[in-house]
Amino acid sequence: MGKKEKSYLGTLERGIKKGERQSIARAITLAESDPASFSTIIKAVYDPKKYMHVVGVIGPPGCGKSSLIALLAPKLVENGHRVGIIAVDASSPFTGGSFLGNRIRMQDVLDNDKIFMRSMASRGAKGGLAMGVMNAALVLGSAGFDYVIVEPVGSGQADVDILDIASTIIVVLAPGLGDEVQAAKAGLMEIGDVFVVNKSDLPGAEKAERDLRYFVSTSPPNGERQKILSTSVRLKRGIEELLKATIVHETHVDKDAFKIRRLRLEASRIAKEIFSTKVDELAKEKEKWIADLSYTSIDPYSAAERIVYAVESRDR
Repeated sequence: MGKKEKSYLGTLERGIKKGERQSIARAITLAESDPASFSTIIKAVYDPKKYMHVVGVIGPPGCGKSSLIALLAPKLVENGHRVGIIAVDASSPFTGGSFLGNRIRMQDVLDNDKIFMRSMASRGAKGGLAMGVMNAALVLGSAGFDYVIVEPVGSGQADVDILDIASTIIVVLAPGLGDEVQAAKAGLMEIGDVFVVNKSDLPGAEKAERDLRYFVSTSPPNGERQKILSTSVRLKRGIEELLKATIVHETHVDKDAFKIRRLRLEASRIAKEIFSTKVDELAKEKEKWIADLSYTSIDPYSAAERIVYAVESRDR
């Protein structure tokens, strides 16, 4: 690492610790473009004594998740918190680009200096989360944002990966979308902590809430701690109740146990990425060796074992 790069990273580290928005944004960009430099930053700014509340807001497209977050985040700020928002939009399978419409729907929160929002493209990641979501959350937590709200892609049943990072999960549904039953079948009933029938000013809201109560009552495992609410973004109704339900649920979370679980999952993911990179590097270095394997009677598993052994031997 050159002197200029060290100076740049040092500036970012100091900026993150001070909560400077520009440094936060640049660090998150580094997480996607330069993992090695990003790891240097996180090692310097991460404070294991801090606890970061991560709230996942999931549900089918069109239920109003982004608009709901745009009202919930300022309420958290009013209660003395600093809030980070990570909104993930689906990427084009052809160009990798994304519309990032969530940022447009949350435009009103961008001027609040205690709210930081980052839009991210999913880049084809399964499970509703972009690969950089946890990295972005780590930066925000290190910068003093004690609540981070994550909105995955919004593909309903694919959003269950939010369990890896969120301690409170809000499931949002809406009347008239035909998704109430589908959501129940997709497994969202099993992972939700707070359930919201949004757009409750629309026809069919009462039936949607009634159906939801039935599904939740017959679905394990959270039992009595699961909360069911109705909200209306247009009328700004039910937001205080959602705020209270979110904060109350967080008080029941075993923070030490969750920190260990989240760290284990994230460390495992990073280790896989590092190992995968080394395998790719080895494949380029040993292209002739791998080509020779294809002319033998070796099976793919034996070939993979040889590659893993080569990587491990190189690291000794």
